[in-house]
Amino acid sequence: MSRRTRFALLPAAICMILAGCASPEAEPAEEADPIEALATTDTSDPLDYPRRWETLEPGDFVAYNRRLNMLQRGREVYAKYCVGCHGENGQGDGPAAVRLITQPRDFTSGVYKFRSTDSGSLPMEADLYRTITRGLSGVSMPGFPLMPHRDKLAVIEYIKRMYPAWEDEAGRRVVVASPRAPADVDSQRRIDRGRIVYVAMQCTQCHGTDGSGRGATQTEYVDAWGNSQKAFDFTRGSLKTGNTPEDIYRTFHTGLRSIMPSFDGTTLMTVAQQGFPPQEGLLERGELERLGPALADFPETVAAVFELPLEQQRTLGERNSWDLVGYIRSLRDAETTAEAVLGRPAGGATP
Repeated sequence: MSRRTRFALLPAAICMILAGCASPEAEPAEEADPIEALATTDTSDPLDYPRRWETLEPGDFVAYNRRLNMLQRGREVYAKYCVGCHGENGQGDGPAAVRLITQPRDFTSGVYKFRSTDSGSLPMEADLYRTITRGLSGVSMPGFPLMPHRDKLAVIEYIKRMYPAWEDEAGRRVVVASPRAPADVDSQRRIDRGRIVYVAMQCTQCHGTDGSGRGATQTEYVDAWGNSQKAFDFTRGSLKTGNTPEDIYRTFHTGLRSIMPSFDGTTLMTVAQQGFPPQEGLLERGELERLGPALADFPETVAAVFELPLEQQRTLGERNSWDLVGYIRSLRDAETTAEAVLGRPAGGATP
């Protein structure tokens, strides 16, 4: 083979060698499972993320992003309006707390006084909304009626996070029914019967014979947070959670956790003629005679109450509840009520 021929065949040989050494065609890579990717996403503490949450493609994790946005907004609202009293972590230890007589709520404990649930339950979100909107009369908790609705919802969600067991316990809440007040709630007959219920239930021990604390045998208490408290004077000022009949009904049916027990219809229906008044000195001179017609509206004995059909027992408990509401409302000075001063009902409608 001539030299020229060898050089002519060299390129062909090189091509054959390269073709023989080529790798086989690669297998296509498997696509990532989106469900598995979602399961491995860490969502334990959304507030550790950056300020803006819109980091995903449109349509991805929409509910998750909305939740994070709401919590972030709630944190901003809390920092602006709440942290001064309730503290950075919600423990009621803000810089202003040391100057307050009534200490701010500790949100980390999960214990709330003002609820529409029974005494062992967390409050409903509507309860927190009502407190934020109205405030609490007589203490340093102001109302925020002009706060945007979305900001109230956001700060409520943020406050709920401060109690670690909220989500676990929320499903076990027991809501206490709060019906509309009867039209005659302030009638004299109801007020007279309410006076009988007030004395029979021994409300006098804490609130006094006339609702002002006069003659009370227990005047100071220590609440669940270790703070000293006094029984409310029904003759002065506005009730903390509102002055409407429905507000008062809700308060003594749910109780004030760690301060006042609940008085529901089952308890209040047991008022009877026999044994009234429970002790001497609870009624004014001549008052028992004046209350005679109203006292005749009650069963003669407690045993007679439990002999009634269940529906009649329930009706009796409901009647006694509204009678007590009427009596409590009657104790306030008519010239200083919101109705007299402002010309409108106090406290507004219950949410």
